[in-house]
Amino acid sequence: MSVPASTTFAVITGGGTSGHVVPAIAIAELLVDAGHSLSSLHYVGSTRGAEVSMIPPLGLAHTFLAVDGLQRGFSLSKVKRNVLMVPTMMRALRSAVTLLAQLQPQVVVSVGGYASIPTCRAARKLGIPVVTCSYDRRPGLATKLQSRYAEVSAVAYAPSNLRNAIETGAPVRRNLRTADARILRNSARETLGISASARVVVVMGGSLGSAVLNSSTEQLVQSLRGTEHTCIIHIAGERFMDSVNLPVSMHHSNGTLAYSRIAYSHDMVTMYSAADLVVCRAGASTIAEVSTVGVCAVVVPWKDAAENHQLVNAKWLTDRGGAVLLEEEDVTAHDFSRIVTELLLDDDRRSAIASRARELGAVHRQCSIASVVERVAKVQS
Repeated sequence: MSVPASTTFAVITGGGTSGHVVPAIAIAELLVDAGHSLSSLHYVGSTRGAEVSMIPPLGLAHTFLAVDGLQRGFSLSKVKRNVLMVPTMMRALRSAVTLLAQLQPQVVVSVGGYASIPTCRAARKLGIPVVTCSYDRRPGLATKLQSRYAEVSAVAYAPSNLRNAIETGAPVRRNLRTADARILRNSARETLGISASARVVVVMGGSLGSAVLNSSTEQLVQSLRGTEHTCIIHIAGERFMDSVNLPVSMHHSNGTLAYSRIAYSHDMVTMYSAADLVVCRAGASTIAEVSTVGVCAVVVPWKDAAENHQLVNAKWLTDRGGAVLLEEEDVTAHDFSRIVTELLLDDDRRSAIASRARELGAVHRQCSIASVVERVAKVQS
């Protein structure tokens, strides 16, 4: 996409998974809120990532480069991709240099992931300052490498070992930063077809879904079938929609909704507002959202996450009383159902956890990434 050089304030780069794309969108919103026009921003991501479907509807100028990351495992397809990765990235670097030379942005903002590598290297080659953002408590490899030459490492949590680290809070979507779940509760439930008096659990396994949480949810639904004042909204992930051994929707004998399964939701404000309790993974965006909105959550970190970073993310919230930690190796159908049911029945405990989560989330609602980006751009201009 061609954009006149004089109109570009910032290039935002990164992607591959929604865990990278959502913070990138949030940063764009924060910059717009700070007074920059959407037309002055440009997103650079991967032709293989979630950004291909998530970015175009936003009206944000974008370029998708053919890039690839290191594949873990020894299958033939993964080995082949790893062999081709170096020439693929070199071509992407050349494309990124050409793009940045045309756009001449004042700053490049990286949200990490393999999709950010060519653009950040191109920025360094062209002398364009880089701000790298780390919203995980344990930063990924791309972010660690970029922090070595970035003007600032904007981190969600202090302390940080990254070079030139400044605590800014995590970038969270505008609609979540400004939402009051208590006010929106009844309208959210009406949207989902749930009784205002129901006790509602939202189970979500991240953008790809979770086999562990899906299996445990099946047992939870069965254990609550006789409890007519409960409802479970199950965000199962596209790949698991047909492998869950439950109907897509179920109702109690009195006709009220007992269970509903969807693949994914783009309306997390409604989900969080409707929920009495959320059961979730501990990706950086999820932890930031749960605390930003202030909802009671049971957090089940993905045990195979790189460097166990999801457990580290979770403990920022759970060690301070802002959520309940349930480690994956401790998940059994019985314990999962017991913990969820006990919380559903304890209004005071849920309220205390939700209040503490929201208190901790102030750092994200007041995220200062935009001012950091502006400062770096001004110094270099």
